[in-house]
Amino acid sequence: MLIVNGLVALPGSETPVRADIRVEGERITEIAPNLAVLPGEDMVDATGLIVLPGAIDPHVHFDTPGFTQREDFLHGSSEAARGGVTTVVDMPCTSLPPVVSPENLEIKLAAVAPLAVVDYGFYGGLHGLVSMKGGAAKAQELEVAMEALAPRVLGFKCYLLSGMETFPRVNHQELGRAIAKADVLGRPLLLHAEDADYVSAAQKSVKDARGSGVPTWDDYVDSRPEAAERVACAAAVALAFGHEGSLHVVHVGTSEAAEVVAASGASCETCAHYLAFSREDFAARGSSLKTAPPVKARGQSDRLWKLLADGTIAFVTSDHAPALAEEKRSGSVWTDYGGIPGTGTMLPYLFSEGYLTGRLGLARFLEVVSSAAARRYGLWARKGSIEVGKDADLVLIDPKATTTVSGESLYSKGHDTPFEGMILNGSIRSTWLRGQKIYDADNGISIKPGYGRFLTWGYA
Repeated sequence: MLIVNGLVALPGSETPVRADIRVEGERITEIAPNLAVLPGEDMVDATGLIVLPGAIDPHVHFDTPGFTQREDFLHGSSEAARGGVTTVVDMPCTSLPPVVSPENLEIKLAAVAPLAVVDYGFYGGLHGLVSMKGGAAKAQELEVAMEALAPRVLGFKCYLLSGMETFPRVNHQELGRAIAKADVLGRPLLLHAEDADYVSAAQKSVKDARGSGVPTWDDYVDSRPEAAERVACAAAVALAFGHEGSLHVVHVGTSEAAEVVAASGASCETCAHYLAFSREDFAARGSSLKTAPPVKARGQSDRLWKLLADGTIAFVTSDHAPALAEEKRSGSVWTDYGGIPGTGTMLPYLFSEGYLTGRLGLARFLEVVSSAAARRYGLWARKGSIEVGKDADLVLIDPKATTTVSGESLYSKGHDTPFEGMILNGSIRSTWLRGQKIYDADNGISIKPGYGRFLTWGYA
């Protein structure tokens, strides 16, 4: 295959370069202007289109197996492809059984493999052993589990605050040991960083103050404020002492927390909804905007954009975690499901509001959506950029067209999106994975489920 006349977003470049891309088998074999079409070679005309590397979304909850009434790998990975995402990394906690052992991972892999439209990897899960067993646990038990999972996972995930009975939070001692062990194993330790004590007390204070009155979205945000993230990140950094490079804090919504993490030598991510919205938007968006942590006060998003641009925040993920309408609209801010279908809107939003607005230069935009995550999760040999020898994971996007976000048009099982009605500049025309077109705007998904490949660390 030869993709001709496109404006190619090459790594490190601040301007797309007019070039042709030759693909043989699954990989890019040549990038140059005016390449001759070889006999029998298919040609794709990309005139007027920008050619981007396939986005990497290393934070999704596709829920297979176990919670598939909310989402499954077929719908989630199809939505990823629609949004220009060619590789995802799925979380261990929203599976039954959770991915806390090699045996459970194999159960998950068997369920996922026939459904995947995009390439995918998994994280190993670390739930609190003391919480699970109701007493003092052997400290080495957690480390043994990590060692057994390491060859098959791209990192480990745990929570300092968890609402899942099947995946309780770790305590500080467990977290410290897990970070140190992750360092030895050469894998990042991903952390949901909200302080459980702070949130528990804040929620009680808010509910007591509200009394019998109807709770508001301000009550929800006040129960999980910026301080809960700051305290959790400060504790995590302290516990990571000597192993800071192994710590990665997920979905940061508070700029000061991101600064604490980055200053220590650890890394963090944010999500598109933290860049796009603030607590004031709950008035119009309601439960479609509910996530954990919640979006914060006006002004946080502007500061997060600046930290993303200067590299303090390493990259953006979706935290894709949809639910059915009845779960999202339960009738109370406390019980409405917290999670949104974000994997399909992540790249379009960042292209429109990051790159095209000038908030992110092209080189930084490419890091944010693809290359930084590829490096962090051991996929850089084949993923994350448009280069000879790498997988032909490509997105063809029309920068002069627009996209209006509509929840009903999402391929996800969940259709409640806070981006509803937003008009974004740019329109994805097609998505290609390892040289095969998996999505085009006119015909939808164009590959059979199961084409997606399971990826492990060092994929080459």
